[in-house]
Amino acid sequence: MTMRIGRLARVAPLLLPLLGCRSGEAKDHELPPVLLEPKRAVEPPSDYLGPIDPEWPPRRNVELDVELRASKLLRERLGARGKTARTTAPKADRIRGLFVEAGKIGPFSYLEVIVGHPVHPDDPLPLVVLLHGRGNRPQIPQGPLEASVPFRMFLPQAPDVLGDGYTWLAAPTKDPDTQLFARSLSGRADQLAPAIEAFRRLRPTLGKPIVIGFSQGGILSYALATRFPHHFGAAFPIAAWLPPALYPERKKHQREFPYIFAQHGGADPVVPFTNGRETVTALRARGLHVDFRESPGVGHIVSKDMSDEVRRAVRRILAAYKGSIRQNK
Repeated sequence: MTMRIGRLARVAPLLLPLLGCRSGEAKDHELPPVLLEPKRAVEPPSDYLGPIDPEWPPRRNVELDVELRASKLLRERLGARGKTARTTAPKADRIRGLFVEAGKIGPFSYLEVIVGHPVHPDDPLPLVVLLHGRGNRPQIPQGPLEASVPFRMFLPQAPDVLGDGYTWLAAPTKDPDTQLFARSLSGRADQLAPAIEAFRRLRPTLGKPIVIGFSQGGILSYALATRFPHHFGAAFPIAAWLPPALYPERKKHQREFPYIFAQHGGADPVVPFTNGRETVTALRARGLHVDFRESPGVGHIVSKDMSDEVRRAVRRILAAYKGSIRQNK
């Protein structure tokens, strides 16, 4: 069941059309309005000592307030010089090639991070959505983030409080109430999809968003890609699965779902590897293009190999936009 990322070299031509705006046989669930009431807060377990999922992505050793102030100064400077002016980041910007802003859409607070050197932060850029795990929060990912093509990241925060972090779902993966888990997942996907679409329209975007998530974030990535297939170009779920109640309808020769590349640790005690493998098998049987890689002996973490695989795959997709983006040299 193991599929190495090398196969992406052969499927890259298939990925690029999926990032456009084709319509086809795949059916999206109705996209609800974006302004929704947040769900109830979730009480942490009595023995809660920190994030339930390991911290991912690893945070950079930076002060977010400093990055936000630096980005504000940069935007003010751009406004004074005009949108087409060539610029350099102010000295307060400690991370070369990053632009950071914060905002809120519906019940979701978020960070926007621009990686690379576009001429202006409001230029059209490819969009990568990064979903944190249970008990965590959005954070500036640890490098290397440098890319030959600038891109925009949307990092939403789960709205339900859990300890000193946040959770997307009202039930963990192993909750015996599988119906509650499936209902919570579908409801959250139906909240988040219109928020991502609203952000895509708010910030000039090239192509369809790429969604990446670990654990609960990966589970949500599966749900977004299968419930709203025309809204996403590719999905990269890590240590995740999809409950059978949410499998998409089976269609012959289905080609309108986004490309999915899933990875899972073979020794994962939190989200069992067998669940992830069964999800991949079920989606392939329904005509979806899913690549899958097992990491033997790896637990509930994002290993360096996993992270590198995702980076390489995303770079392959972003490379298609190289001629469409203005860059500061």
